[in-house]
Parts: sequence; structure tokens; C-alpha cells
Amino acid sequence: MGWSQTRYAPAHIGLRGAEPVHSRGIADIRGTFVNAPRLRTVFVMNDELLRHGLMHVVSQANGVEFVGDLQHGNGLTDRLRALRPELLVVGLEPGVSLSGLLAGLDPAPKVVVVVDGEDASARSLELIQAGADALVDRRSPSTDLLNTVLRVMNGQTALDARSANALIAELRSQRTESPTDYSRLLTRREREVLSLLTDGLDNRAIATKLFISEATVKFHLHNIMDKFGVHKRAALVSAALRGNRGGTDGYASAIRNG
Repeated sequence: MGWSQTRYAPAHIGLRGAEPVHSRGIADIRGTFVNAPRLRTVFVMNDELLRHGLMHVVSQANGVEFVGDLQHGNGLTDRLRALRPELLVVGLEPGVSLSGLLAGLDPAPKVVVVVDGEDASARSLELIQAGADALVDRRSPSTDLLNTVLRVMNGQTALDARSANALIAELRSQRTESPTDYSRLLTRREREVLSLLTDGLDNRAIATKLFISEATVKFHLHNIMDKFGVHKRAALVSAALRGNRGGTDGYASAIRNG
């Protein structure tokens, strides 16, 4: 069943223990979408109270149009194909594969995954590699959720504070694994682009730093993603950072030193 935008008037409620959603940072990001077309937005999660609470919070973003309010179960993939979401906010359940959920969707939507940080089975890297553009913990403040959604709508990737901490802990726990040295597959310019990307620079900043055009940056990123076998910036960054677990002998050192 679809939901219209008017069903969820802006409300100052959020996740557990959340503060009212008033912040200059949110207002500044939200202003980006004043004249932009609204994204067809679908929520998928089994916890109805959480789902509707999150929809109240996300309704404060000017660029969303609610078209679906769904639960996991038989027929979900067909429903998603019919709804053709441009933004998908999903809470995963045990046994549900994010990559499997997204496999039948064309074009691929922007994806925000709501995770439960208390669930030891929640693997941040796997979710990012499967196609998540952002992760947000269900216990996080409503401001974190809204900021995360707004950044994804603006074409960025994002982690809320809890998810960032979880990702760092996950990376540290995997130090004993041997990283793949992808640096040998990259040209010198590709290594420079990837190094700046992992430092958090966007395409424009990378272009300025290297004195090249944004189109050239996109060209290099496309080639790098092909070599890494990933399709999204977030997955590329996670793969590069994962290769840096070994410290000064890790991947980031390799791509900086050529």
C-alpha cells in the first residue's frame, strides 16, 4: 500500500531518545532539494512502530514522495519492481540478503539500511558491498537519520556515528586477514584519485587537487571500480580501507607511494 507525502506531516519525533529535529546543518542540506524532483521512496521493515516512526522523521525532507510501506515476505521483490523506488529505506531481518533484494531492481535505487547495532550478525562491510549507500543505527537520534537520508538523496554516501564506530570495530577485528593488493592493478593517476577518495574528497575536490576535470575523475573512478569489482563509491572506499588494515604496509600506503 502506498503512502502519500501528506500522510506524514513534519513531526518532532524520532528514534529512541531522539531530540527534536531542528538543526542548521539539516536545514542547509534540506534546502538543496527545494526545486528538485521528489524521489519515489519506499520503506521496507517488519517493525511497524519503528517503520512509521522513521517515516515521520524522513517526511521532513522536502525531496521524498512516499510510494510504499512494506514488510519482508513473499512477493516483496515483485512489489518493489512495480513501485520502482528511487530511494529505499530498509531494515534487514535474519536470512534476508540485501544483494538479493536489490538484484531485481533496475534502475538501482539509493539505499539506506537501518541496522541494529546490538545484533552481532549485522556486518557493515557486507551491507556496503551489497549496495548500501548509507547505514544508520536504529538507536541513533532522529537528526542522524534525517542527515543520513538527506546526504544520500544528494548523491553522497553516509554513516551515522554509531554505524561508523561499528565499521571501524569490524575493520580492526579483521586485521589478521590478508588484504588483496589491488594497487598493482592501478595506474599512477588511478592511485592518486583513489587516495584522495579515501581521504573523503568528492569529485570536484579531487579534480581541483589534481588539476584535472571532473569528467576525468569520473572516468578514472569508473576504471578503478571495474578493477575492484564494485559498482558504488561506498563499496570502493570500504574495499580500499579494508586493504589498509595492515598499517603502514597496507593498501593506503601503497596507493600513496605508488
